[in-house]
Amino acid sequence: MTMDTEANTTPISVQQRLGAIAQFVIVSLLFGIAYTQDPIYYSSENQNTKYLQGLANADYGFLADDWTANTIDPLPVFTALVQWTYQFIHPEYGFYLFYFLIFGAYVYSLIAIVSEVFPIRPYQTRVLLYFALLLLFHTLDVEIFDFELDEHLHYGVAEQFILGPVFQPCNFGIFLLISIYVFLKDRSYWAVACLAIAGSIHPAYFPSVAALTLSYMGILALQERHWLKSMLVGIVSGILIFPVFAYMYFTFQDTTPELTQQAASIIVNQRIPHHSIPALWLEDGQAYVQTLLVAIALYCVRQTRLFYILIGPFLAAVLLTLVQVVINNDFLAFIAPWRISVFLVPVATSIILAHLVITVSSRYPKWSRRYSSLISRISLVVILSLVIVGGIGQFQKFQKADGTFGMMDYVRETKQAGDTYLLPPGVKELRKFRLYTGAPIVINRKTHPYKDVEVIEWNQRVEIGEEYYRKRGVRQCGMLRNELKEYNITHVVIPTDAIDKRCPRLVERYRDEHYSVFSTEQF
Repeated sequence: MTMDTEANTTPISVQQRLGAIAQFVIVSLLFGIAYTQDPIYYSSENQNTKYLQGLANADYGFLADDWTANTIDPLPVFTALVQWTYQFIHPEYGFYLFYFLIFGAYVYSLIAIVSEVFPIRPYQTRVLLYFALLLLFHTLDVEIFDFELDEHLHYGVAEQFILGPVFQPCNFGIFLLISIYVFLKDRSYWAVACLAIAGSIHPAYFPSVAALTLSYMGILALQERHWLKSMLVGIVSGILIFPVFAYMYFTFQDTTPELTQQAASIIVNQRIPHHSIPALWLEDGQAYVQTLLVAIALYCVRQTRLFYILIGPFLAAVLLTLVQVVINNDFLAFIAPWRISVFLVPVATSIILAHLVITVSSRYPKWSRRYSSLISRISLVVILSLVIVGGIGQFQKFQKADGTFGMMDYVRETKQAGDTYLLPPGVKELRKFRLYTGAPIVINRKTHPYKDVEVIEWNQRVEIGEEYYRKRGVRQCGMLRNELKEYNITHVVIPTDAIDKRCPRLVERYRDEHYSVFSTEQF
């Protein structure tokens, strides 16, 4: 298991190509099963936001009638991918397949990057040990003083990441890693093409694209004295990212400066403060440890080209974070330039692990050679153990574990065109209602639009929805007749332990111990 992806000067046979493909598939499956994925239609993760418009476009259920699904799309490329996957590949399994491919590309990219600095790949024992360590520190559920090894060693700061619970746009940050490796192999134009893929699928990667492009340009101009090539690389990068940048710029232009400021404040301070406000994500200390890890990794590669690739993005992330702490600007907070850390942290972890493997092997060469077979066997045992544990965890994730499913099964079976459901907007376990049932809802707190006037409308809907569930009896009836009338609500979902507070004119259609469904047909 050499995982060697470097170009070979001799012709590659069909058998070798098939072997390489088989190896990639095996690595993808091993890492993917150990890491696990949340079910697309069962869990309350980000797919409930990121897939909504794509599934609506694919005519899944009646989601095309959902208000949020008809807001301006901030992720047009990913939305198209979701739509085409649902229609032409498989409505569910296609998404899991994509994520397995990303898992494989992730592992290969990290090993390829560190192998440009450390002699990992020529030795099978080192590769097995390194892969086992990489897998261990991506899946080991151990917490040390609030620092979770299985997350914070490969997540970025502010709860942002490339790999996460589900297949989603941020996973395409894998192309940032591929870009770094490609640039290390002196393929500058392919490197910025990879950056463009990441930024086009997930525009939140614009700061990462800019930081890495500038690093590449600086290396070409200052280190290698290729001034013209440096300029051309920057121009090509700009041209490739321009279509999505132009879409975002012209589609989400300010309605008025005041409305835009109001909308930005809503998103930054109410919807995603855990991503956007440094004072919040710095207070638990995890970000400081992650920053230290990156600094240590930079020291480990200080005399290599990889150092110069990473130092620019690292300084940009740190300095812009400090600027935000000082000026507290909602626009900068919304852009979240510290998202650059999503590729810095996993690369840093990979560098440190590689440095440890090589240091031990180099200092104790006789010991390493004598026990290489034992090290390989132990590494395989660790890998297989993590895969088995992950497989069990994966099975458990696909079980319908919370109290929403009885109610949602009823809605999925009885929904009709024109239905609109009112749900408690802030209940996490109900985030999956749209994707599981295919039924439109008034709003939830998780899934927000990005156009300023739509953000304000979304916030108003959330506030009205939450106010409704705070009311009792006839006051709820009054809201259904007045403030909520324009939303054409046909059904109301109420926690069963709160049905004694409901509007008496609602007609009960379903009840279990967790949730009840009522019709508004008497209004």
